[in-house]
Amino acid sequence: MTAKISLYGYVTSPFVRKVSCYLYYKNLPFEFIGVSPVEPEKTIGFSGGTQVPVLKIDDEWRVDSSPLGIWLNELFPEKPLLGSNAQEREKILKIDAWASDQFIPGMIFRSAVDSEMTDGFRKRAWRLAEIVSSGAKMPDHVRQAWPDILKQAPFIQQMVNRLDRSEPLPAMEHRLITELVVHLEGGPFLGGLNHASLADFAVYPQIMFPYQVGLVNDMVLAQHPTLGPWLERVGETLPHNPWCVGEEFLIHSRPTRT
Repeated sequence: MTAKISLYGYVTSPFVRKVSCYLYYKNLPFEFIGVSPVEPEKTIGFSGGTQVPVLKIDDEWRVDSSPLGIWLNELFPEKPLLGSNAQEREKILKIDAWASDQFIPGMIFRSAVDSEMTDGFRKRAWRLAEIVSSGAKMPDHVRQAWPDILKQAPFIQQMVNRLDRSEPLPAMEHRLITELVVHLEGGPFLGGLNHASLADFAVYPQIMFPYQVGLVNDMVLAQHPTLGPWLERVGETLPHNPWCVGEEFLIHSRPTRT
């Protein structure tokens, strides 16, 4: 029998994006259930907390994107997420930890906390609120306040405070992109592996989702001599829309190198 798989989360969570990519990569049919950041207990109260993603497989559920990848790999070993041997597994998990501790907070969350409250920031925040509300309806006053909510969100603040914020944000972003190139080890996939892994799905969604849903309008990395081909290769392992959002929210197609 086919397992019943349900993924609970906010469609804008970078950690939810990781898990949706695991599932699509492994060709595992699943139901996405949107969670309201305002009243998460209404949807994931069974978990005893508010953390997303929550993955439920038949009657068992677990949380935390990286352990969820390991769990999926154990239950559904076809198209492995953790390589083919202990050495590859160790390398993949090390890159994934870097993505969770450095890349996601530095490239996604820090800009929310440290950027000025400009018209552009508000526009992007309201776009995020619109996308979140498409998965789990939020009141209009909450959507309107989303720019302030993003800056004050305890989880985002906690993740950012682990970083060295004395490093200017542009310098941090440049450093993280340089480190990403190093982690490729010449490719074709992260860690120098010949196949996609949990590590690729920790990073790729954080680059591609903001572009495809119109939060940014330029995909400079697509023209990068090393990262451009890597983005294409990872994208080819996934459907064109692995983000659990309606097609109407996709503003840009995945870019190709010119």
